[in-house]
Amino acid sequence: MISGKIGDGLSILIIIIMFFTTIEVVLRYVFNSPTIWVWPLSRQVFGVYILFAGIYAMSKNAHIKIEVIYNLFPEKVKRIASGFALISFICFMGVLIWQGAWMGQNSFMARETAHGAFRIPLYPLKILIPLAAILFFLEGIYILSKNRD
Repeated sequence: MISGKIGDGLSILIIIIMFFTTIEVVLRYVFNSPTIWVWPLSRQVFGVYILFAGIYAMSKNAHIKIEVIYNLFPEKVKRIASGFALISFICFMGVLIWQGAWMGQNSFMARETAHGAFRIPLYPLKILIPLAAILFFLEGIYILSKNRD
């Protein structure tokens, strides 16, 4: 699905974070000239990376599972557990989409920026939260419906 393609594309973000961190270490410890921009920018980039990492893991079926106990259950209990997992997932993602959209809208309207000397805008990341949650929701429904077949 599209989640895998997005995850593959955004995997470059971890290299960008490493690059920023290397710049900061060299400037701080070699030239005794620390930056004000590396830490806030790295946090923003890492935030985007984390938003899409869970979706990517779900698309690759790479989330941790505790199947040792699950496999001991009879089929009826497994179906009940799967149904409970689906309901829990839908509720969690619904709240994340709803609250994320509210938070993103408020942040955008206020043109929220980070505190400190380097006042990077925060609203682009906060707007990404409900968008990533929608993608996560769609990926989850696809995966869970595929597993029911």
